Amino acid sequence: MRRKVLAFTAVLGGLLCEGSMAQPKQADMAGLTVSAFNDAGVRPSVLLTARARAEAVFAEAGIALTWLDCGTPGHWAAASRGCTALAYPSHLSLRLAQDGRHRSKDTFGESFLDDRGQGDYASIYMTALDSSPALKVLSEGELLGYVVVHELGHLLLGKDSHSQEGVMRPVWQFEDLRQAARGELRFTPDQVERMRAACAAAKLRQKAVAAGPGSPSESLSSALRSLPSE
Repeated sequence: MRRKVLAFTAVLGGLLCEGSMAQPKQADMAGLTVSAFNDAGVRPSVLLTARARAEAVFAEAGIALTWLDCGTPGHWAAASRGCTALAYPSHLSLRLAQDGRHRSKDTFGESFLDDRGQGDYASIYMTALDSSPALKVLSEGELLGYVVVHELGHLLLGKDSHSQEGVMRPVWQFEDLRQAARGELRFTPDQVERMRAACAAAKLRQKAVAAGPGSPSESLSSALRSLPSE
């Protein structure tokens, strides 16, 4: 099982701010559902800010994020809200844990991918996040929101999804945090294209399955399955 890990270090960086990208029209938006399990008991106000930030970043990438609040330990709402009905890559799972065993104090989270580079599950470690010097630049909710975006990005992009710029950098430097504080830390155009293609292919496959064997969509779905995953 592959793991994609996000860490933070307070190193001054010299990245240029990415240019803004035009937000797609609502009718052209792909859909992504996320089941959020709040094991760490993160405060509702922090979750609300994190959710809003994650929704904004994905909306700019042309993906409408639907957030399912699946509850806290002892107060789970998973069954009633469809939280366990995962379907890669259109419905993913996110667990907010207190900490990760054997992870460094700078590790904010990790996503879990199989040998094909696919996965529907990621974890975020609140102990590392809450003690990070990044909170001198961002609020807890904003930082959590960007970490959510990063980990979901790994699940949607698959293997080799770290980049030299933007929200998918493996280590966030000071300039990245300044961009985040301005709402300017985002996916690159290439990453946007790859994520939207993955969502579109999944939607076509679902339609083909719903239509049944022998449907006109079956050959297209089969062709899509033969394409490379990256």
